[in-house]
This record gives sequence, structure tokens and C-alpha cells, in this order.
Amino acid sequence: MSNKYKFDITYIYGAGRKVKLKSNEDFGKEFFYGYPYFENKDYSMNIIETVGRKHSPAVAFLINFLDKTLSKATKLTFYMTNLVTKNNLSEIFRSRNIISSNHGIGMTCFPFVRFFKFFKSINFIVINSGLFAMKNTYLIVRILRKIVFHLFLNTVDKIIFTSRSEFNFANKHYPKFNEKFVCLPFCLDLDFWKPTKEIDNSIKEGILFIGSNGHRDFNLAVEIANKLPNIPFTFITKIIKDSDIKSQNVKNILGDWNASYLSDPEIKNYYEASRLVILPINNTLVSSGQSAGLQAASVGTTVLTTRTIGFWDYDKYKNSENIIFLDSNKLDLWVDKITEIYDNQTLLNKISSNSVELVHREYDLSIFNLEIEKYLKI
Repeated sequence: MSNKYKFDITYIYGAGRKVKLKSNEDFGKEFFYGYPYFENKDYSMNIIETVGRKHSPAVAFLINFLDKTLSKATKLTFYMTNLVTKNNLSEIFRSRNIISSNHGIGMTCFPFVRFFKFFKSINFIVINSGLFAMKNTYLIVRILRKIVFHLFLNTVDKIIFTSRSEFNFANKHYPKFNEKFVCLPFCLDLDFWKPTKEIDNSIKEGILFIGSNGHRDFNLAVEIANKLPNIPFTFITKIIKDSDIKSQNVKNILGDWNASYLSDPEIKNYYEASRLVILPINNTLVSSGQSAGLQAASVGTTVLTTRTIGFWDYDKYKNSENIIFLDSNKLDLWVDKITEIYDNQTLLNKISSNSVELVHREYDLSIFNLEIEKYLKI
């Protein structure tokens, strides 16, 4: 590496990664998107996190104003208030490769990376899930969004799609940028996410709903539990409050990965103990439920989810073979399907076996690590 650069790779994450890396707890490494792998290969590594920043009142006002203005004008996501500091920009400038862990962070960074590229070569990689799921809005907003979006696409070197559905959508609608699009499905750290004991669906009990992504159908989860009072439910989320729950069969637990309310081993225990995991999703291009679905599958727990336009990989997942798809979020459809399969040990055992095999064959983090390394420039 030349003297122009201090770091081979700088990762820009949301909150929570530094704490996990410094802790002694056992955890899955999938949400680090290759960092531990590269660190072990002696790359010069750096981490920036989008956490609260201290600014003078004037600077804080200007950054906050810019954040809100850009977000409102384009309906895109920006985190400048929690990211932009002199030190962070200096570290970005002195990095050979920048890897953004989500598209909102990538969108926030791109104006600065674009400017820095006038002075030196910086390889800008964005991990994406949901960037292209843009809602229709006012004409002026669509025009401004199109301008900013194309500037972003011209700046980024590679966009890593963790969902094949969104990858296919982007290739179809933005063919000019196809050479920048890479489909690399979200993968799991299978040294962690594996069954701790022989899978026995007959001794598993209850249904787990997990996640706080805004594309989950939280109301439907509450209603399903209310309609099935004889089945115990566990909710792990920061969205559903105790006051929202209508029945006595629900254990409601505060959960959020970034905040580490629960450890990964605790979450894994909930997956393994549950007979089913339900992931009702609103129809969106975002691959909501992807990590939870893979984690449940990795320990042999059957997943029920909505058949949406954004499901992560219809090529690999087949209904009643390694997953259960529901065609809509109609309450009666979900209640009837759960009632039908909850005690069907033959079906559950088949799905358990097939889902574990699929995850270990296609979604091993070692695959992701080797693939993303190909797109580094050192």
C-alpha cells in the first residue's frame, strides 16, 4: 500500500460492531460483512460507526439541516448527523477501500467519496438491501431523487446485492450500471449458526416472531397470536409494545441487534426451541426477514413467510420443501396454514432437514468472504 493510504479497508457500520468485537461473547459474524476475515489476513483495518457525534451548535444545526433537507427532497436515506466529522472524513480520505454496511450509509458517504476521488483512487463498495425499493412520490421529488441517485451510482464502484430479487430488478431498470452490480446473498457464520443438538421437532414448542425491520407486518403477528390462544408465541422486537398485545399466550421480549438487548446465543436458543418462525412481510422489494429466515433455517426450524416481490432467492427456496410461503397477509390464511402444519411432524422434519442442508450449501459466510475479497483494490 502506498503512503497515500493509512488503511487498506475502512468499514462504515451502524452502531454496535465495535462493542461486539471487543467483547468475549460468542456471536455470529455475518453482520460484519467480511471484517474478521480480512483482519485475520493482516489487512490494515479501520471501523467507523454511525453513532452520536458532538458538534458545536452551529455545525450541528447545519449538518442536521442538510440531513433533513436531502432526505425530504429525495426520499432517500442519509445519516450525516451521525457520521460526518472531521476525523471520519479524514479516515475515509486515507482509505484505499471503503465498505459501507448498508445503502443509507453509502448514500451518506458518496458526496465525500466522489470529491475525494478527484485526488486519489478510492474503491467504494456498498452492501445493499432495499436501495432500489423506492416509493412513488411527487414529480419534483422524483426528479431530485433521480439526479442524486445517478450521481451515487456513478460514484460507487460495486453494489453488493444480498437479495437476488432486488439484483434482478436493478439490472432490468438500470442496465447502464450492470457492471457495478454484484449478487452476493447474505450468508451466515456457520461456525456459530448450527444446531447444538439433534433436531427433534416433536419436543419443540411454540412460534417465534422476530425482527424490527419496518417492512414486517407487526399487526398481523399480534392478530395471529390472538387467533391461536392454545399455542405459545414469543415476540422479539422493539416495535411491538406490551400494550399492543391482545392475548395471554405471548411472551414479548425487547430485541434489537444493534443495541444488543439479547446476545446471539440467547437468540439462537429461541430459534432452536421454537417449532415455527413466522415472518409476515409487507409486499416490498426489500428482502425483509432474510437474516432471521436464514438463522432459523440453519438450526432446522421451519420458516413461514410472505411471498413478496423482494424475497431473497426464489431460485433456491421452494414451498413446502425448505420453507412455507403464504401468498398474502390475510389473517385467516396464516391461521389456517399454522393450524394445518403445526403438528405435522413429517412435513416439519422434511423442511428442517432440507433447510439446514440448503443453508450450509449456499449461505456459508466463507463464500461471502472469498467473493467480496475479489472486489478489493490493494
